[in-house]
Amino acid sequence: MTHSQSLNSKLIVGGIFCDLQKAFDCVNDDILLLKLNFYGNTGLVNKLSESYLKNGFQRVIIDNKLMQYFSKQELVSDGVPQGSILGPLLF
Repeated sequence: MTHSQSLNSKLIVGGIFCDLQKAFDCVNDDILLLKLNFYGNTGLVNKLSESYLKNGFQRVIIDNKLMQYFSKQELVSDGVPQGSILGPLLF
């Protein structure tokens, strides 16, 4: 029975929603790199992983029809890049 069928039948329907956005920001880069090294991520691949995770900058851009607003660039100290293909895998 689908959710809509359950609702139409006046049954109790529940859901659990997990917001993992903040969890991605809490991943410690050093620990993640050590774990990747333990599982065989060595040499050039290790250097690429470190470059991908360390010393990244981010900013917010709001593009209005009339104007564009840019926040100041900030160094990202920890976390896995969100919105990327590798983000969920590294998390």
